[in-house]
Amino acid sequence: MHEKRISYHLKSLGNIMKRYFENKGSIEYARSITGENVFILRYLGEHQDEPIYQKDIERRFSITRSTTSKVISLMEEKGLVRRLSVEGDRRLKQIVLTEDAQKLHAAIQKEIDTFERLIRKGFTQEEIDIFITYINRVKDNLQSAE
Repeated sequence: MHEKRISYHLKSLGNIMKRYFENKGSIEYARSITGENVFILRYLGEHQDEPIYQKDIERRFSITRSTTSKVISLMEEKGLVRRLSVEGDRRLKQIVLTEDAQKLHAAIQKEIDTFERLIRKGFTQEEIDIFITYINRVKDNLQSAE
């Protein structure tokens, strides 16, 4: 019966993706950076020339404010990001990579590119486009139910 449930497959896929990044023993940062951190670090690294705030990370990764706050706090404790005060609004904090995290960005980008090639293997571009459309529809369905 589980084989027909979309939720079962999405949860299973999420677990496999998480393990993929957490078990990359050949990567220097694997012990201290979880799969979620990898994607956030890559996002921050790709947008270093623009201000990124917690709400941007929440929207980009569809995670709650409390989860995002915890993840950013842990990344801060690990020395991966800093929160910078924004002039004119003391409540607003810009999230930036530390110097150490900037050095990791190239390795992270390379690993995610390898991962992306792996998951695209055997799919045509049309199939990928359709798959992304389906994923977005599932996300929209879930977000409208919140």
